[in-house]
Amino acid sequence: MTAADDEATLRASEPFATVVLTAHAGGDSAEASIEIRSGTALPTGTALWSVSHLPGCTTTKMSQAVPSANGPDLYDEEACPDGTYIRAMTADGREIWRRRLGDLAAVPSRPGLTTKEKTPAAERLNLTAHSLCDDVSPGMTRDAVSKLAQDRNLRLDKKERESGSWMIEEEHFHCKIVFNEIGTVAKKTKIIVTD
Repeated sequence: MTAADDEATLRASEPFATVVLTAHAGGDSAEASIEIRSGTALPTGTALWSVSHLPGCTTTKMSQAVPSANGPDLYDEEACPDGTYIRAMTADGREIWRRRLGDLAAVPSRPGLTTKEKTPAAERLNLTAHSLCDDVSPGMTRDAVSKLAQDRNLRLDKKERESGSWMIEEEHFHCKIVFNEIGTVAKKTKIIVTD
């Protein structure tokens, strides 16, 4: 295997070799199993990538996202023992963010609530709404991210500005940004916030 910047080239000594790659960055790690095949085309029906389920969960629906420059390409809805989760994914299978949704059917009744009273309607999540996090990209400098925040009238205190990890809060969204040692964006996480 040879590596240059953020790309690696892997060559197999025999066709149909399976290799497990592990990557570490900023305290996080990820693992991928890769099957190397000979030829220039994949057999019909070959899965290009797959995503591991959250522990104890099963996928109930996959939906294509509304196309956007830096947004997800699809959503994976999973039923889990503690509720329903939505995971936003890129076209090549990378998870951008995940969010646990409340189960409206499991809302406990309130003492004294009669059948004539109506509970307030739940607010719908807009999974495609635009936030500052959508405009942040890997390699962007601290100054560029700071300028984006200022343009949206979002505040960062001095202590946070000097740290390697920022949490920028706006209505309905939080954006966690991790910078590498040279001061450019290494990772971002978009978090949807509900009341």
